[in-house]
Amino acid sequence: METLIDIIKYTVFGFFGLILLLAVLALLFGKRIRKQWEFEAEFRDDRGREFGEFDIESSRIEKQEPDFSIKAKLRMRHKSLQLHQTVRVYVDDIVVLEGMVQTEGQIQLGHENARDNPGNVQAGQRCRIVIGGNEVFSEALVPD
Repeated sequence: METLIDIIKYTVFGFFGLILLLAVLALLFGKRIRKQWEFEAEFRDDRGREFGEFDIESSRIEKQEPDFSIKAKLRMRHKSLQLHQTVRVYVDDIVVLEGMVQTEGQIQLGHENARDNPGNVQAGQRCRIVIGGNEVFSEALVPD
């Protein structure tokens, strides 16, 4: 009976010791990301289901990046996205992302598709999605 209790005791203490060790290692060697600001625009259909999201943030990785940089990404699935159409994402009148639809009905744009730096973004600014030269979607940026 004592052996069973010892096995359970070592298992429980070993598990919590491992969790504590992983937490200490993450604090010592993990990357610390500092965010200056972060906003998003969610695009929803008439039934309230989300079909796209635009995220933009100003952040830096401590000890690797000296200055804050803007990172933006768009994920969208919609029937209006036709193959080889150009998609541009604007914050007010500044083109933030631009890319072509590679898969019918969906697009993902990230840092490799970045165009202009919108500067200091604020809540309430308009995020506009322009597909093939026509503005198709528009939403206000809200804090994320």
